[in-house]
Amino acid sequence: MIGLLVFSFIGCSSSKSFVIQHEPSLEQITAESEETCIGSRLYFFSGRPCIKLKGEKDNNSGVTQYFLRYEIGSFDVDLALGTSLKIGDTWFNLKKSSTDYSNTIVVSSLLESEVLNAIANGRSFVVSYTNRAKTENYTLTGSQGTHLKEGLIRLQRLLESEQKMVIQKK
Repeated sequence: MIGLLVFSFIGCSSSKSFVIQHEPSLEQITAESEETCIGSRLYFFSGRPCIKLKGEKDNNSGVTQYFLRYEIGSFDVDLALGTSLKIGDTWFNLKKSSTDYSNTIVVSSLLESEVLNAIANGRSFVVSYTNRAKTENYTLTGSQGTHLKEGLIRLQRLLESEQKMVIQKK
């Protein structure tokens, strides 16, 4: 039982959150927000699935793209179709950009500028995950919604302030 409680507290920790990661190719800068676990465990502990935001800045063009990363937390045998986000009364079907299959499944979805603006101004959020068999909806609590909004703002400021890398040849 104690092991379960310890796992519940550390299950959603992330050491890479809000840290600029210069990619080996020097063409891209990546940063991620902290995870927000949106499932529930034992009524008051949060658990998988978890969401986080990821930003990628192209070093050549300066263009930044943002993604919602949805981690299922277990291996799902059904084909992952994608995620949607309800902000206020409006549903946004997010364009799936990739699906990572390892110990768990992580679905990355592109956040268009319209969705980014809606997140920044939103008050209520529902995250929806759909696979071949079913759709699961998770209503974010007030603190989870605030965490999502603040994470986006912090991520945007971090990537906007990052200088273009200069490659010096000797």
